[in-house]
Amino acid sequence: MRSTRRQRSATRRGFTLVELLVVVGMVGILAALALVGYRRYMAAAGTAEPKAVMQGIRGGQESYRAEMLEYLNVSQGALDRWYPGGTLNDQKRAWDDAAHADYTRWRMLNVTTDGAVRFGYATVAGNGTSFAATPHTGFTWHGLPQPPLADPQFAPRGPWYVIQAAGDRDQDGTYALLLTASTMSGIYWENDTE
Repeated sequence: MRSTRRQRSATRRGFTLVELLVVVGMVGILAALALVGYRRYMAAAGTAEPKAVMQGIRGGQESYRAEMLEYLNVSQGALDRWYPGGTLNDQKRAWDDAAHADYTRWRMLNVTTDGAVRFGYATVAGNGTSFAATPHTGFTWHGLPQPPLADPQFAPRGPWYVIQAAGDRDQDGTYALLLTASTMSGIYWENDTE
């Protein structure tokens, strides 16, 4: 009778120190994995807005060309005429900026967003065998032999457009820069995790 009572009280005692340490260690490992995943998610979310808006601009340019047989030079040949707002900072701005000098041309592209945006956008267009546009300077374009618009493999033959987006989400002076053109299949970016 006494041995069964001891067995019952021994099973009711709880966890040993080793078992608790194993559980704490497992929780710590899971927390570290979750933190790494969260950082990746936040970095990817940082460039999700400009990528989506740039695809909208690309669609607007293609629709405009289908009707007018040319692309629309929205930013007047300057890839640093940022829309909306005109300046780059960490503040969100409403997409419809009627005070911006290029507002009517942006409306002609029929680009819309789900809400306010953190990045500035510019798109220029032209016709010929070279881009008459220079991307925002100060970027090295890691992984490319030279800036994408200077690369001969992307040289246009006929109508072309270039789209650029830039933003400084954390006001540290480092800009995330994204660029694509009618002759490129993807979007090139630098400092996407700024």
